[in-house]
Amino acid sequence: MLGIPDLLLNKQYDDRYFDVINALEEAKHIHIRGSRFADRLKNGFRIGETGFGAGRMLIAVIEALESANVPDIEIHYSSVELYPMSLDKMTRILNSFRDRAGHLIDKLIDVYSRFDLSARGWHHGIISGGFGVVNLHLFIGEALEMAASMAIPCDAWFLDGHDPAKNPDMWRAELLSEIGRKTARGGTVTTFSVAGHVRRNLTAAGFSVEKVPGHGRKREALRGDFSPEISCIPYKPEM
Repeated sequence: MLGIPDLLLNKQYDDRYFDVINALEEAKHIHIRGSRFADRLKNGFRIGETGFGAGRMLIAVIEALESANVPDIEIHYSSVELYPMSLDKMTRILNSFRDRAGHLIDKLIDVYSRFDLSARGWHHGIISGGFGVVNLHLFIGEALEMAASMAIPCDAWFLDGHDPAKNPDMWRAELLSEIGRKTARGGTVTTFSVAGHVRRNLTAAGFSVEKVPGHGRKREALRGDFSPEISCIPYKPEM
């Protein structure tokens, strides 16, 4: 794709993973602050993510844990990736943040290197340090499979699976409906996308959605609170 460095290009979707210049700050603005992470943080807090990529969001979450300074905290981070990135490519991408988060990058790379990326299904690892413990649950496969197989609902969902025009399956009603079913009462959803069908599908899934200021070149983003008693509409496949 014209204008995107080859290292940052997901060739399956002809779209960039993210802009390395503002990637961590964008993640924190849209997802960390948008989900009110610091105010809601508790032992056992569960995050679900669509699109693991290079693990950029996970690095941002652990940075937020360090800033929160909550002793002995343990959280769960569940993400999905249909086309897992090679360890070498992940390392080269994350090295763009090494001056800022080198110690966290090393921990993530160590855990990721132990996963058999050729095996579909769940892979589990532990990242620990002065920030506490993050249980990483990475699902290799399709996002709907991942969400459907989750036994415990999430407190926050971070939706980041490329632009809807590039990867429409990641934003389809069936998947977002399942995400609604796998969201705890009082849970949140955040996403960079403000596409009309994304808003409608999230509303149908039980979220009260609003536009919020974006970050950098992205003027707007979406955040939502799970309100199933108000807006949940059961998913019905089109005939």
